Amino acid sequence: MINYSVSWSSQPTPAATKPDDPLATGLDAHLRGEPERAIADYVRALRARPQRILAAYNLGVALIDAGCGLSSIPLFARTVRQWPNSAVLRGAWIYSLVRAGRHPEAAQRLAEAESLGLAPATLARWHAWIEASTPEAYEAEAHPTPAQVGAEPPDTPLNLPTGSAVQARLQEHFARLIQLYQSGQVETLLAELEHALADQPSWAEAHHLRGLTAMAQGDFETAYRSLMRATELIPGRAEIWDHLGVAYSRLGDAEGAQRAIEQSLCLNPLRAETWNNAADIALRFDQLEAAFQYALQSLRCDPKLLIAGYSLLQAAYKRLERDRPGTEPAEDRTGPLAFAAQTLKSKANDPEGALTIASWLSDLGRFEDAVEILARAYESQEPQPPRLLAELIRNQLHVCDWRRFDERCADLIERIRTSDQAVIRPFAALAIPGLTAIDQLRIARQQAAEYAPWSARAQALPPTLPKPPGARLRIGYLSDDFQEHATAYLTAALFERHDRTQFEVFAYSTGQDDGGPMRRRLRAAIEHFVDIRDLPHDAAARRIREDGIDILVDLKGYTRNARLEILAQRPSPIQVTWLGFPGGLGSGFIDYLIADPIVVPPESVAAYDETIVYLPDVYAPVDDRRQVGARPRRAEVGLPEDAFVFACFNDPYKITPAVFERWCRLLQSVPGSVLWLYARTEAIRRNLTHEAERHGLTAERLIFAPKRPQSEHLARLPLADLMLDTLPVNAHTTASDALWMGVPLVTCQGETFAARVASSLLTACGLSELIATDLDRYQALALDLATHPARLQELRTRLSEAKTHAPFFDGERFARRLEELYRCLWARHLQGGRSARLDAHAGSGAQE
Repeated sequence: MINYSVSWSSQPTPAATKPDDPLATGLDAHLRGEPERAIADYVRALRARPQRILAAYNLGVALIDAGCGLSSIPLFARTVRQWPNSAVLRGAWIYSLVRAGRHPEAAQRLAEAESLGLAPATLARWHAWIEASTPEAYEAEAHPTPAQVGAEPPDTPLNLPTGSAVQARLQEHFARLIQLYQSGQVETLLAELEHALADQPSWAEAHHLRGLTAMAQGDFETAYRSLMRATELIPGRAEIWDHLGVAYSRLGDAEGAQRAIEQSLCLNPLRAETWNNAADIALRFDQLEAAFQYALQSLRCDPKLLIAGYSLLQAAYKRLERDRPGTEPAEDRTGPLAFAAQTLKSKANDPEGALTIASWLSDLGRFEDAVEILARAYESQEPQPPRLLAELIRNQLHVCDWRRFDERCADLIERIRTSDQAVIRPFAALAIPGLTAIDQLRIARQQAAEYAPWSARAQALPPTLPKPPGARLRIGYLSDDFQEHATAYLTAALFERHDRTQFEVFAYSTGQDDGGPMRRRLRAAIEHFVDIRDLPHDAAARRIREDGIDILVDLKGYTRNARLEILAQRPSPIQVTWLGFPGGLGSGFIDYLIADPIVVPPESVAAYDETIVYLPDVYAPVDDRRQVGARPRRAEVGLPEDAFVFACFNDPYKITPAVFERWCRLLQSVPGSVLWLYARTEAIRRNLTHEAERHGLTAERLIFAPKRPQSEHLARLPLADLMLDTLPVNAHTTASDALWMGVPLVTCQGETFAARVASSLLTACGLSELIATDLDRYQALALDLATHPARLQELRTRLSEAKTHAPFFDGERFARRLEELYRCLWARHLQGGRSARLDAHAGSGAQE
């Protein structure tokens, strides 16, 4: 390898380097083959002397050697602008561009060099790099090497203006504008900015602030124009280029975003926030390697910037999805996701940090990692955030880790009932044994209080326009789940059946487009499919108001990726929650909860702030047009041919120690029987096997089923003899699937909405005798069916025959009943209020 170490002997030299100079210690680490240590030291050196050319250059080289060559590009760009005549610096820049596949830019850097009087051999060598067909053709001679510490060029500023003359004269005015920005007084701020810029068009800082304000409103065209003008006036301000890059990205201009963000990093290569914005932009354009490198560099610059850790996790997760589709994130032990998770776990140094990082890890299904850091934080002596224990239990449930479960649950319930602060999220509360419907109402109200600032923005929406006489009723469905998701599985056929002569249906999608068959089906079924994923909450609410939605139906509630901030602004005169969350939301901006008399008995309405509106048969629809694959044989899914198969395909977080103990007793009472469970990860399988062995069973009695596409999953369900339900969260979509495929289900009915869903479905099938009211009866009922084949077969026959007449199976009937309910809600609205209760009965709407 040719030695490209830089010789600076012809340049003036600064004072002698001190023995503790981080550039020197970084070089030592670099030469020992420790690039991460070198990077840390080079960052310290550059932070101490931001204009030091050698520190920026060596940092770029170390990034290449650490496998982060994309991050080196703005570093080399900076050094070349500081010393344009250096062949070594320009050669490193060209090398980094070529390795990134950015050959036109490398050729441009070469063209610039041709006027600098550099040696023809050097120019020819660079040209050969650009034209090379493979990296191996030039790697040996082109790979930059770190520069030796010694005589070095003087620190050289870029000499670009960073502030305007106008700013110095208008500091007091600008302080007022900033105050308006920070207080959210957008209309007043914009008016004052327009007036100020008309009077002072060269006020760059005001252009910058107008760009930021427009970006917050989702007006990215205005943001781009304002930020571009600001960069023209003060091109030396790194953060303005950063924000311009964000605006470019929101307009879908990947090249513009890259240019702007790299200019920002060239001006300030140690600004961690800019590196993280670079990662976010790269994620937006599916540039996953770049996103990973940029997020990692953000953390190197500021290890406390945890949001960069989130970007690192997302980049690693998406790379796993792309490179190893179908791999469970929790099963990645050596790849980028495992590295990202370990990096974040090392930063969980306090309870608040543990909570934040654990939530990111659990969102990706790495519950075992989350348990590790939460347990460590819980056992520390520091003051604990109120939600720490709740999050620890929630993550334990997701991996069936029941250590100290009863003790911790009792402690948690006591905290919930005595604390004035929110202790647990509503969805997590569903799975805690012992919480009542009134407890859950209190929890929901605490959560709803967080949306008060958004409710205060309701007046900013345009007025509701009068509905023209005879116009169709406009129904809007708001969800993140218009793709492969349980909610979509339930509702697809309903959307296809909506009467377009009477109803104009809108879908407001806040989730990603996965491009799958369900997404395509929903787009075809719904008259107006509106993607609002990129709209801020207030802009989304404005869009719904401008569309004239009469009834807005929330399909998320307190579930992942919900956007209740939109509903809090009341874009629709009638707002309803349905299906996504099995319970009430405890808010003032939701008028109605759609239920049935089993999930919310009339005597339980006091536990809900919404007005309960009843469908006559069952609150949940069924997709009777779904595709079912070919049924496999038992041996193909690992089941013994002649065993009695108990099964539960509920998400493992619904399994509690008390329910699992009953299952173990059933296995002990039915010789040779097995329990078929859905378990995606090794941690779940290991923990459940351990629990079974603790109850005297061998590991072979548990058979674990992996995740499968819906058609394959449905096809395998009839291989089970009897489905077993969970408590306090019943099977919902999984119960619907089993009954649809003709498999009986034994449930245990509880007090709360989530504990009564399976009872609702069984009643709608005509099989209410499969509902037990306590775990003793639940166990006895399951044992009776397992040991009396004729009774079980009779239930299967009845379930098969029910497809011709039972409400559960009648999709057309469900669609008409729901539409009748919508008419009743609208009629009630026109009368000026909402009733204490509303029932939609066959053929008419009855109010009580």
